[in-house]
Amino acid sequence: MNRTVTWGDALVVAAFHSPGGLKSAVTAIAREVGPHIGNRNTFAKLLRVTSPTDLSEKDRWRAWLLLAAFGEDPRDWGILDQVVPTSIDRPALLERLTVRPKGFEPPTF
Repeated sequence: MNRTVTWGDALVVAAFHSPGGLKSAVTAIAREVGPHIGNRNTFAKLLRVTSPTDLSEKDRWRAWLLLAAFGEDPRDWGILDQVVPTSIDRPALLERLTVRPKGFEPPTF
């Protein structure tokens, strides 16, 4: 039996390997961007996507955020930096979004 692994399937693996999984990633995203970006169900639908080309512009932005929270480089997943609004400091957001194991969080002052 052959099975094709989709983009969403790979995202499930990334979620599994991220500290706290999808829940922690969505919490970090809401903290940094605001709850208007979506809830856990909004982000969970990305796990069922076959290819990033199937995503709307807003969902590509959500995918970028989710991958960043997982500690992944969104560009490696086919999500280009152009989806990040120009008003956002992308490198700073990448640093703040990454979910880390307990004890490895960056200091907050």
